[in-house]
Amino acid sequence: MARAPKSTSTVTYEERGAVALVQLDRPGRANAIDPPTFAALAAAYHRAEHDGDTRAVVLAGTGADFSVGLDPQAFLPELVARRYSTDGPGLVNPFGTTTRLSKPLVVAVQGRVGAMAHELLLAADIRVAAEDSVFGQGEVSRGTTPAGCATVRMPLEVGWGNAMRWLLTGEDWDAAEALRLGLVQEVVPVGSQLDRALALATTIAAHPPLAVRETLRLGRRAVEGPAHDVFAALLPALYDLMGTADFAERLTAMREEREPVYVGR
Repeated sequence: MARAPKSTSTVTYEERGAVALVQLDRPGRANAIDPPTFAALAAAYHRAEHDGDTRAVVLAGTGADFSVGLDPQAFLPELVARRYSTDGPGLVNPFGTTTRLSKPLVVAVQGRVGAMAHELLLAADIRVAAEDSVFGQGEVSRGTTPAGCATVRMPLEVGWGNAMRWLLTGEDWDAAEALRLGLVQEVVPVGSQLDRALALATTIAAHPPLAVRETLRLGRRAVEGPAHDVFAALLPALYDLMGTADFAERLTAMREEREPVYVGR
């Protein structure tokens, strides 16, 4: 039986039997992720991780878009001051690059799935996309680099050339391309993505939990084992790029409403 959802500002948490449904709930801003939203999501993951009755987790977003990704106006001051952290007491890192859910995570997406939001998708174990989903990981076009996991997990998932095709151009791709790449496992009609994700999570949750978690642990170890040293380098690389002249030029060009002129320093 589903229980009434609990809200922590822009993230809701609902218990549906053995499945925890976590939803980004900032539809007025296309579920853009600001620091409080990221922290609330990390707290929701921690709650699911430590709830003995929860055997699987579903992540979704309310409204027309799963999430446009990072809210730049809200996040930039945190990044410039180097106060941003994915970790802390009572939190599980939603990118899974430090702490991580040990329970299966199924994600349902629709509409825009931009940058930081795409990295939330990459951290999931099974991914369901509505036909109208549009994905992007465009940090390179903004003078930075993905700091959540995309530069590691995307090549692991889809191969080097396929990953670089999108990471280096900064262009968007659609649900059909995501399915071709293997980034999503199913593409479904718009409006049915959450039901499908919940159905998959419910099937998983019905199996013996120790067997499920051990299967997940060993599979992740096989795929990501050598990558863990790289995870620690992601945020320092982002901070280094934010200190370059090219990044400053991008911000100036945005304010002056002109095209930036990059000089490579």
